[in-house]
Amino acid sequence: MSLDIAVWIPDDDAYAGRNVVADPPGTSTGIGAESFRDELWGSAAARRLGAMFLPQLADMTVENRGNLQVPPGQLDAFEQECVLLAENVEQLSAATGYDADRILHYLTNMQHAVKRAKAVRGGIIIW
Repeated sequence: MSLDIAVWIPDDDAYAGRNVVADPPGTSTGIGAESFRDELWGSAAARRLGAMFLPQLADMTVENRGNLQVPPGQLDAFEQECVLLAENVEQLSAATGYDADRILHYLTNMQHAVKRAKAVRGGIIIW
C-alpha cells in the first residue's frame, strides 16, 4: 500500500462531510509507501524540525483512521510545513535514510495538491 493525497471540498451531504475532487490527468498524488507514516513523516527528525501535520500520519486513532485531513483554513500552515521540510531535506534524509530527491518529489506532490485545493476552496486528505 502507499500513501496518496487528494483534494476535497466541504459537502454536508457527502460521506464525512466532504467530496473528494477528481485529479487532473497526469497528476502525481503519491507521497510514499505505507512505512513512511512512521519512518519519514512521523519521524523524530520531522518532529524536531517543527512538523505538526505530517507526524499525525503516524498517530493512528479510531477517529482519524490513519488519515490526515487538513481543512481549507489550515492549508497555509500545512504548506509552510512542506516548505520547512523541503528547506531541511538533507537533514531529514540523513536522519531517516531516505533519498533527498525522493522526499522532495513527495513534498512537491503535496504542494501541488494544496494549490489545487485552494483553487476550489477545499482541503486535502492523505490516506
